[in-house]
Amino acid sequence: MKIKDAIQKKRVGDRLRRIEWQIRGIIQMIEDEASVGSIVQQLSAVRSAMGQAINEEIVCSIEKMSDKKSSLEQNDY
Repeated sequence: MKIKDAIQKKRVGDRLRRIEWQIRGIIQMIEDEASVGSIVQQLSAVRSAMGQAINEEIVCSIEKMSDKKSSLEQNDY
């Protein structure tokens, strides 16, 4: 399924760009030899952000399927 809604595309793109910068920060932390605890904390934040991005996509897909189904059901009457 493609993301066709412009608002949804922007939200997902923005979220993924934030995640990208978080990962860049983690790489810098590793290069700067930051503490393992700090790195793990940031990795956990990235994992959470990815989970939110996935959940948002799933919810959007379900909403679109529901809208399509409602539309089909209305046409039956």
